[in-house]
Amino acid sequence: MDDELALYLSQRAELIISDDADLGQLRKQDRRLLSAMDRGALESPLSQREGADEALLEALETDPEQNALLLEARDRIWPGELARVQQLLIAQEGDRGAAWWLAAHYSHLPCPEDFPSAWFAQVWAARALYRRGKIKELPEPWSLWAGAQSGAVSVKETAIALWEAGDGALWEDWLPRLLVASDSDGASALVNGLAPYLTDEELIQLMGMSCQSRFLPWLASFRHDEELKEVALREVRWLSGDQQKRHQGRQCWGEDVSEAPWQQLFQSVPLGFRGRLWHWCADAVEGAANSLQGGRWCAGN
Repeated sequence: MDDELALYLSQRAELIISDDADLGQLRKQDRRLLSAMDRGALESPLSQREGADEALLEALETDPEQNALLLEARDRIWPGELARVQQLLIAQEGDRGAAWWLAAHYSHLPCPEDFPSAWFAQVWAARALYRRGKIKELPEPWSLWAGAQSGAVSVKETAIALWEAGDGALWEDWLPRLLVASDSDGASALVNGLAPYLTDEELIQLMGMSCQSRFLPWLASFRHDEELKEVALREVRWLSGDQQKRHQGRQCWGEDVSEAPWQQLFQSVPLGFRGRLWHWCADAVEGAANSLQGGRWCAGN
């Protein structure tokens, strides 16, 4: 990877995790990449149409969440690249974590045949198969995860089973769908049920992600704790938004989740919070929170 591309990616990574940067800044940054690649101004083989496969496959297998951006950019310039590379990834040996990640985020892409053994790949394989209605192909505990989303299984018991199976790994990717499927009491039971497994920081984060306004006073009480203040106030902001609005029940960014204007929020919520919205509208989303120019989140984006 050449220095120019590496600098671009590092700057973009800072934007993605920022609680102040907005979608306009991300799109501006991504236009720079697309323009440079289209003009052939980058030296990296990852930006060249020919001879890039080996480096591209290695980058995707190493970190698909970050490097899928490069594949998305290539697909924008050379349509069909996304599907072509997915076939190459499926043909690879091993758990095919990158292929499952792409299948989970793009519903038109094919999936590998065998359910993987590595936890990272399992998380995305479960989502990919669930999106395609192939629930019967999910082994335990992922069959519980699917059942909990339809109300057939307790979300609390499912969350504990998955946490124990994966030792809490990647919980921010698989747990929110259980929160989305829960009613207010179920979400609270899930938070309380997982509390013994969590660090203080994780518990605070989960309270915010549950979108329960009942946790606002408790979270605000941490403002005097120097070690936990920053993470707690971040969750207060997530729940109340910059307008500090409060609703009874479940809310995010000051909006009642049952009536939230998702398309407007996708455009206005800071980049660091966009990944949370993804779970609430996951069935209508193509791409990820950090996809090229924000991904295809909803009509008009």
